[in-house]
Amino acid sequence: MPQLDCTVRRVGDYMSRTEEYEVVYSVGHASPHGLGIKYQAARAYEINAALDAAVEAARKTIAEDNPGLKGPTDEVLAKFSWRSIQAAKYEEGEPVDSSLEY
Repeated sequence: MPQLDCTVRRVGDYMSRTEEYEVVYSVGHASPHGLGIKYQAARAYEINAALDAAVEAARKTIAEDNPGLKGPTDEVLAKFSWRSIQAAKYEEGEPVDSSLEY
């Protein structure tokens, strides 16, 4: 089964209400796709926009590796991305790796 890998690292001021992350997706032989996301935890619309951007980057990575493969749903990719981001939240800049088989 193909595997989508995600590496997340928190950047910026760790004590700020605004959370900033570097997110990089990779799969197979495709080149990694990264993005920077920034949101305030109290603003759901900012979180949703960040997750939409993350899903788009993950989908682009999957499509580059295997253009004919539909891959996981947007909901699955959003949940995976959110969990990956939350895993890195308190790591103070240390990268955290996650994987999703699809």
